[in-house]
Amino acid sequence: MRRITAIAMFATACLFGTALMAQKKPREPQRPEKPSVQAQDSPQQMKQLVHRVFEDLFNNGRYGAISEVYASNCVVHERGKTVPLEHSVSEGKNFRSAAPDLHMTPGGMSVDGNIVTVSWTGRGSHSGKANGLMKPTGKHFQVSGSSRFRIENGKIAEVWNDWDRNELFRQIGVSPGAAYLYDKAEDVMLALERIFPRGPS
Repeated sequence: MRRITAIAMFATACLFGTALMAQKKPREPQRPEKPSVQAQDSPQQMKQLVHRVFEDLFNNGRYGAISEVYASNCVVHERGKTVPLEHSVSEGKNFRSAAPDLHMTPGGMSVDGNIVTVSWTGRGSHSGKANGLMKPTGKHFQVSGSSRFRIENGKIAEVWNDWDRNELFRQIGVSPGAAYLYDKAEDVMLALERIFPRGPS
């Protein structure tokens, strides 16, 4: 009987000691999980970034600002094609060569999450030559379109452009046949760029 009582007392003491140790040992605080997304720029900051695209690049040709505005791996979607930023920049430079007085006017901008959508109007005159398309005609043009810009880490990571380039060609006097050949030549250039990528413009 004494033996059973001693065993019972020993077991009780062990349980009591374990409970005391559990109370004395502080529980490690749970570390908060890292947020899955980084802090997003404010809508105003994103609008200002997109505004730079029109003022610095399109209207003033300050191409040195490209690395400040666009992510290095930015891609552009236009006319059913997806092209690297360098290709789109090269095309923009050619348009400026063909129309040195080109002026792009952004309309109202809206922000949804990290996407900035803007409507725009482009005006100018075909007074220069570019892409070997045709000799300058001096004709004035006005085209409208819209663009969406996806912003990541304070830079533009992806762009969707929606506008009618054929309307521009019509206004400056490019025939449908010449416009078709121009598109095919652009496809060949794009294929070559994928095989032999070039550095930043």
